[in-house]
Amino acid sequence: MPIHTKKHCYLTLVIISVASLAIFWPALGHNFLINWDDNQYVVGNPIVHGLTLENIKGAFATKFVGNYAPIHVISYMLDYEIWGLRASGFIFINILLHASNGILFYLALRRLFGEKVWVFLASLIFLLHPVQVESVVWVSQRKNLLAMFFFLIGFYLYISYKEKGGKPNKWLYLSSLLSFTLALLSKSVAVVLPAVLLLFEICFQEKDNIRRILLDKIPFIVLAVIFGLLAIKSQSVQVQGGGITSYHGGNPYATFLTMLPVLIRYVTMIIWPANLSAFYDPPIKTHIDSEVAWAAFLIGLLCMMGVMVYRRRRHLFFWFALFFVGLLPVSQVVPLVTLMNDRYLYFPMLGAAAFLSAAAIRDATWPELLHSKKYIPVSVFCILVIGACAATTLHRIPVWRNSYTLWGDAVKKSPNVAATHDCFGEGLLEQGQIDEAIRELEIALKLEPNLPPEKLSVGMRIAAANTHNNLGAGYGLKGMTDEAIEQFTLAIQMNPSFDRAYFNLGNALMHKGLIDQALKSFKMAVHLNPRNPTFQRNLKLTREISMEQKK
Repeated sequence: MPIHTKKHCYLTLVIISVASLAIFWPALGHNFLINWDDNQYVVGNPIVHGLTLENIKGAFATKFVGNYAPIHVISYMLDYEIWGLRASGFIFINILLHASNGILFYLALRRLFGEKVWVFLASLIFLLHPVQVESVVWVSQRKNLLAMFFFLIGFYLYISYKEKGGKPNKWLYLSSLLSFTLALLSKSVAVVLPAVLLLFEICFQEKDNIRRILLDKIPFIVLAVIFGLLAIKSQSVQVQGGGITSYHGGNPYATFLTMLPVLIRYVTMIIWPANLSAFYDPPIKTHIDSEVAWAAFLIGLLCMMGVMVYRRRRHLFFWFALFFVGLLPVSQVVPLVTLMNDRYLYFPMLGAAAFLSAAAIRDATWPELLHSKKYIPVSVFCILVIGACAATTLHRIPVWRNSYTLWGDAVKKSPNVAATHDCFGEGLLEQGQIDEAIRELEIALKLEPNLPPEKLSVGMRIAAANTHNNLGAGYGLKGMTDEAIEQFTLAIQMNPSFDRAYFNLGNALMHKGLIDQALKSFKMAVHLNPRNPTFQRNLKLTREISMEQKK
């Protein structure tokens, strides 16, 4: 590589790193989102409170919030050793991982296409696009960043293996396979890598017979199937935080119709990322209406575009197809509780950023951009796109500061959804705004189905239990102990495995002087979550008080 080319590469890497760090730096002032997985993963999870052999074994032996992702959990142990429980430290590592992913993406593009202007633009779009904020500044989405990190390393190593002729470079192949394994141990979304590698063969390699194309993908496919099945099993237990549910609308057909407008909305969010939210509530479609028909028409146009791109610019088609391949794990083929999220676009953004950049400015090189007047519009376009992404992301980051700001924003955008009012109520409790919190939680209960527990789905029961528990906490802070006990009891009826509700009920009963009943509640809380030191401490204290009373 010529010296000037090396210098240009290093300068580009510095720009990419600095841009990412500068844009996301304000997030270092954020807090843990206690009511949005951060408590289960980090704050209230003793397994991550120290890098020990026992904790590492626990990471590999335990599912957290329905996910089997031991590498994700171990990364928090390292954070804890460095930062303790300072949220800024955890977020800083997230930002570094995201910047590293941008660098890896740039290096992969550069290896495939050389020093093209669009390669730099695609890397910055991937890094600075506002839909990435959720994955970067939310501590619990470390798994997304880690999975992408190892995914890109695996992809880069595979490219190197194919370029250097296969058999003599078996270590590149084995290293790619190891990286893929680490990606799967971070988050199951990485299962798409075998499909990406097949696409790469079709779009970048010389035509070959299907046997040769598939042969070295078999180990990747086997790993993807194993971890895919493991993810389905772990996510199926909703009472443990699993995300798999029954089909939306009651059957696969209704779910399919529902996802057609969602797909178009994802495409729109890439081009015009307005009204981003922590919670989306797309309407369930049980029949073909005008929105579904229009979405189907647009998807048809996208398919036609894909065919045209494949015939004319096969390399460009790779990125076009990668966007949709990245969406496969969250396309509701296996139905998930949430129909859409910003974080679901983290992997598809690789394809979107590369496709849009390459399609818009084609093969302009840096010398052409710097010395030819005809490329002035290209320069202006790049500046406008990067500036728009950066400005929108800077505006979006403060929304994720804490539970209060995040769910206050979500309530405005989804005012008729119980979950947003419930989470906002919990955020208000954290802020000490008790009356406002109670009001939001009561709204949440009114919006939830008013049915007996046995007639509600598992997901509905869990959601209702959480609202009753939060409302009980609000009543307790107001000194309304009897009302608090009633709410905690309702929470337990809705979700008999709700450890926090038993714990809160125990505290309320202690406040009433009902020691024996409190002891039973604390015992249940510890039985359901034996690793929680606060549960253990209250149980021990209550036992001592009970023994003193009986003397």
